[in-house]
Amino acid sequence: MLNRIPFTELEAIVNEPLPEDVYCLDIEGSSRRRPSDDQIWKLIIEKTGVTNNSAFQQLDNNTKQQVFLELKDCGASLRQLERLTGIGKGVIHRIWNSGKL
Repeated sequence: MLNRIPFTELEAIVNEPLPEDVYCLDIEGSSRRRPSDDQIWKLIIEKTGVTNNSAFQQLDNNTKQQVFLELKDCGASLRQLERLTGIGKGVIHRIWNSGKL
C-alpha cells in the first residue's frame, strides 16, 4: 500500500471519521449469548423428560437428533453438548451438518 499511496495520504484516509450511519465493527441486532449449562439442561428436560446424561443417551436416535438441532439453534456449543450429554462431539457434529445420527 505504501508504494502506491504516500504515507501522509494513507494516514489522512485512515484517520478520517466515518459518517454516523456507518457501523463497521458494530454487531447489528441483539448480541447472541451462549446459554448456560443450566439453561441447556432445562431445555433437555422440557423436550425429553430425562434428567441425566445416561437417560439422554438411552433415547431413540430421532429424539436425540431433534434435541441437538434445537439446541444448536438456541446457541449451545458442540463441546457444551458433548460435556452435558456424554455423546461424542463427532456424533453431534454429524447431526448438525447432516441432520442424521
